[in-house]
Amino acid sequence: MRAVLMERGELRVEEIPAPRPQSGEILVKTRACGICGSDLHAAQHTNTFVRTSRETGGAFKLTTFDPVVLGHEFCAEVVDFGPQTQRRFKPGDLVCAIPMLTRDTPTAVGYSSDVPGGFAQYMLLSDALTIAVPQGVPATSAALTEPMAVGLHAVNKAGLKGDEGVVVIGAGPVGLAVITALKAAGHGPIVAADFSAGRRQFALQQGAHVVCDPKDTNPLGQPELRKRPVVVFECVGVPGVLDNLFVQVPQHTRIVVVGVCLQADTIRPLIAVNKELALQFVLGYSLEEFTQSLHYISNGDFDVAGLVSHQVGLEDVAQTFAELKNPDRYAKVLVNPWVEGDL
Repeated sequence: MRAVLMERGELRVEEIPAPRPQSGEILVKTRACGICGSDLHAAQHTNTFVRTSRETGGAFKLTTFDPVVLGHEFCAEVVDFGPQTQRRFKPGDLVCAIPMLTRDTPTAVGYSSDVPGGFAQYMLLSDALTIAVPQGVPATSAALTEPMAVGLHAVNKAGLKGDEGVVVIGAGPVGLAVITALKAAGHGPIVAADFSAGRRQFALQQGAHVVCDPKDTNPLGQPELRKRPVVVFECVGVPGVLDNLFVQVPQHTRIVVVGVCLQADTIRPLIAVNKELALQFVLGYSLEEFTQSLHYISNGDFDVAGLVSHQVGLEDVAQTFAELKNPDRYAKVLVNPWVEGDL
């Protein structure tokens, strides 16, 4: 099968053997797979990613410098079954799954050199972590289940009471997922800040009430936030952002850290102490939140169709990774391993 391999930041398309399902696993054909910010981090900061994974054993377990097939945001088509599967699906069914194989040593799909992720024509999924895509939901929308679950989990962990003003720093795919979840839950007003004019437009489309360019306007100074408690979702993951927020936010602000920063960062705790700030780090989602996310996509509570700005084939993945360093015109990019070039 054809796949995109990532090795120490270099991306290339190769023919590799198709995987064979073990006990409790399903063989699937990748129909659509999103490019995640974590994929970009893994390619751009491979050394740091591997070192941090080895030190902490975190969820993103890229622990090898061997070639890896990335891709963990996917919708796929059922092909075949390994032993001891429930066979709840039939060949041809569309499914989504939490990207983890529940082997003796749990294996992260999209971050392991042992199994391919979604930038390949075929993958393996854990039967127990796989759910059916409702009839009528296209693969391009279902593939956003995983990133939307990240946004839903972040909003759930924030514990919003309903009277807060909300500021989302960064309107990339993670920030847009948070905005989508906030809108669906009726929270707001929502202020979104991003340097990219294109991404500010996507933020408005997904439910932000106010957008601003932080180099010109302080998002925390918007009149919609006055006389309200403020919750900030940090969705950038770049060194310096947290310390800058400590300086800018009002007293008693809650900051929910959703962006993944791989580099070392510096904060000044005394600022947070003086303001009695609350800092909440979040990661991933539960199986219930993942299932909920697909349900919300299906019933329209999560309107995700407009988030897919580009679809590309395997040959275009390396160039797209390079272009996403300057992402003004991109929201979510999906990879279809079965087509040549842009769709």
